[in-house]
Amino acid sequence: MTKKQLIVKLALIVSTLGETTEPGQTVPASMIYLALGSNYSEYQAIASVGESVGWIKTTPETVSLTPAGRVKAKAFQALGV
Repeated sequence: MTKKQLIVKLALIVSTLGETTEPGQTVPASMIYLALGSNYSEYQAIASVGESVGWIKTTPETVSLTPAGRVKAKAFQALGV
């Protein structure tokens, strides 16, 4: 996966979580993993970058948006992502 692909996939995940969850709500991490084609290394890379920039929070079981992630999700949605 290239850096550009990673950024696009992270943007899509953040945008989707912004549309489908409420603040504080989590989704099963397996949903994101499956959406990425069951590619564990890709999931780990995207989750790691998402956490490092402060947009998502992950546990072994869940993924959620941070407040900064919600702001970014709205910006992505305004761009049509």
